[in-house]
Amino acid sequence: MNTEKTDNDKDDESRFILGYEKFLQRAEQTLLTTTRRTEGALKHALEVAKEKAIALGELTQEEAEKIHGFVTRDLHAAGEHLAAKERAITDWLHLGVLVVEKTLLNRFTALSQAAKLELVHLKKAKQRLDEWHTGEITTIGTLCCTNCGKQIHFEHVGRIPPCPDCHATIFKRVRT
Repeated sequence: MNTEKTDNDKDDESRFILGYEKFLQRAEQTLLTTTRRTEGALKHALEVAKEKAIALGELTQEEAEKIHGFVTRDLHAAGEHLAAKERAITDWLHLGVLVVEKTLLNRFTALSQAAKLELVHLKKAKQRLDEWHTGEITTIGTLCCTNCGKQIHFEHVGRIPPCPDCHATIFKRVRT
């Protein structure tokens, strides 16, 4: 099996990672300018981010839909954790002493609070996606292989690789 990445694969990965980060930034900006924080505010903010990425030609419709799904999944998982445990976002991310870019942490914290509100009001916990798959983009934190239990730590937004131990492709978020 050839595991070397081609230049196109690297370009695609960079494009998705940048798209993910811009989604968070734009969604945060939309939430900050929203005068009424309703349970649908996060959904609206993510739609605005998706449409802007498409309109500016940064992403295709298909790419924007994928990234929208990745961001929604991560935010709902964080919001569920916050709603259930009333913990800080750093607990959910399972960072310990990892150094995290403050801007990304602050942005993700603000958006996950909106996800918490959305989950509490709409009871979306049962609709959340609870699996992370190889090839998807995720945010900082720790994922655990559902096959062998190997943990993969993300210190920045990145593409999820196959498990380095067993090469499985499905992971769960590690929660403390």
